[in-house]
Amino acid sequence: MLRRLLVPAALLVLVSGCGGTGASQASGGPAAGPPSASTVTFKETEYTISPDTLKLAPGTYTVEVQNLGQFPHDLHIAAAADGTEVGFSPVIKAGESASFQVTLKAASYVTWCAVDGHKPLGMQGTLTVA
Repeated sequence: MLRRLLVPAALLVLVSGCGGTGASQASGGPAAGPPSASTVTFKETEYTISPDTLKLAPGTYTVEVQNLGQFPHDLHIAAAADGTEVGFSPVIKAGESASFQVTLKAASYVTWCAVDGHKPLGMQGTLTVA
C-alpha cells in the first residue's frame, strides 16, 4: 500500500521540477535568447498611416494593421533601394484589423496603402531598420 502512494508522489515531484523553467519565462523571468517576434502596430485612416516614420532593430515582427477609417485600406512594406516587397496585409474593411509577419534586415523601407490610389493622397511612410 505504501509503495502505491510513493510512486505517484515521486512522479509528481519529477514533473513539477521539469516545469520550473517554463513558468519563470512565462512570468517575465529571463529567457534564453531574444523573443521570436515583436509586434508593431500601424493605424490607418483617410489618408494617413500612423506612424508614418518608424525606426526598428533588425528582426522578425508581427505587423498589426488597424483600419480606423471609413474606407478599405491595406499596408505594404518594401525595400526602398529596389522596391522588393517584404510583406503586406490583405485589404482591410473599415473598423477591422489584420496582421502579417515580416523579417526585416538592416535597410530603409517604404510603407504604403495600395488601395485605389491612396498612396499619392498621403498614405505612405518610411521605416528604418538599423
